[in-house]
Order: sequence, then structure tokens, then C-alpha cells
Amino acid sequence: MSKKIAVIGLGKMGSQVARKLHEGGFAVIAHNRSKESVDEAKGLGMIPAYSKEEVLSAFAGEKVILWLMLPHESMEEELDIWLSLVPKGSILVDAGNSDFRLTRKRAEKVAGTGSTLMDVGTSGGIWGYKNGFSMMCGGEKNAFQEIEDFLKVLAKPEGDYQYFGQSGAGHFVKMTHNAIEYGMMESLAEGYRLLKDGPYKNIDLAKAGEVWQHHSVITSWLNELCRDALKENPELEGTYSSQDLSTT
Repeated sequence: MSKKIAVIGLGKMGSQVARKLHEGGFAVIAHNRSKESVDEAKGLGMIPAYSKEEVLSAFAGEKVILWLMLPHESMEEELDIWLSLVPKGSILVDAGNSDFRLTRKRAEKVAGTGSTLMDVGTSGGIWGYKNGFSMMCGGEKNAFQEIEDFLKVLAKPEGDYQYFGQSGAGHFVKMTHNAIEYGMMESLAEGYRLLKDGPYKNIDLAKAGEVWQHHSVITSWLNELCRDALKENPELEGTYSSQDLSTT
């Protein structure tokens, strides 16, 4: 198992993935479009790579494994660029939220170049660094086994990872996970709105969220996040990003 891995994309989740792998004892090559994110990774002891060419040279002949933490909108273009650069036998991991049908097509394209594409749907949000990530994996079984040591570190202490089958299976399970999440978020939103606009005025929504978190049927991490947000900002004034209330 290679001790080197490159994390491509150092956004909110990508930076946490890189840091967790680095602290887990791996040599992490950190690459991002913005220089500042790479500088920050360098300051933490990772190997900085300010260009794709620097990413590959940093492997110094070792097997190339790229963890792509990129928006699905840019995955096709970025993947094509990387395929023109990486040597045969490389493993590319799409850890984002790509359409599983596109993932299957991309895996065929990558296989045609002599490399392998793994799909690892990753959940845990910006809390994954502390709690561990939940990872849903698809692709060639032998490639899964090659990256498994990385997954073990990313799952610590309370996360998990599972292999679900051939290419696209991981992203399919992640898509279903997201659908469930959005349905739960909608139910929570409607429930809190009902409390706010119902016949009993001035019900403390944060208190309702608090009591629901103590072994009620709807105890959940999503409700915990809602409760915390309502404690901090009872009217939810201003704008909350998806990362504020979402675990995706």
C-alpha cells in the first residue's frame, strides 16, 4: 500500500480530508487552484504542489493515487486533464457527488488509459475531521483494497466505510443518502415552522429541539444542528449555508 496520496481540492471538506490523512501518518501531497490553501497545507507539514505537474513529480516514482474532492460540475474536465498526465496504473478517487451513471462511463474511460477510477461518496461535512467520515465505495475491488488503509484513517474514530460493488455503486448509495437527508431536512423545517406559526405563541424552538434530542424517536444529528442554530439565532436571521445545516 502506497504511503503517498494527493488530495486535489482543498475546500471545506478537502482540507479536512488532507489534514486527517496527514495526521494519520501518510505523506499527503496537497493541491488546490488557490495558492493560499496550498500554503496553509504546507504550514501543517504536507507536501505542497502548486501545479498538476508538481503533484506528479512529488510521487517520485511511487504509485499515483489522487483523491479528487471536486465539485461535480468540474469533474469531467479535471478528470480529462489528469488522465493526460498520470502514468498507467494510477488510481483516481472521485470523492464528490457525481451522478453514478456518469461515474460508470468515466470509469470505462479511465480503464481505457490503463488506470482505475474509484467512486467514494463521502459524508460527514466539515465535522468529518473530528468525528470520522462516512464513505460509500464503488469500483474495482483490488483498487478498493489498495486505498483501504487511507479509508481506515479517514473513518476514525466513529465513521465508517463500506464497499458496495462495481463502478458507480458508491455514488448510487451516496445519492440515496442525500435524498434521505433532504427529506429529513424538509420534515424538520416544516415541523419547526409548525411550532412557530401554530396556536401556541412564543414556543421556544431551541427548547423543543433540545427535548427532542433526548431519546425521542426523531433524535438525530440533523435535529442537533437545527437546535444549535436556533439557540444561536432564534429567528434564523441572515443566510445559512448548506454547510451550516447539512452533513453532506
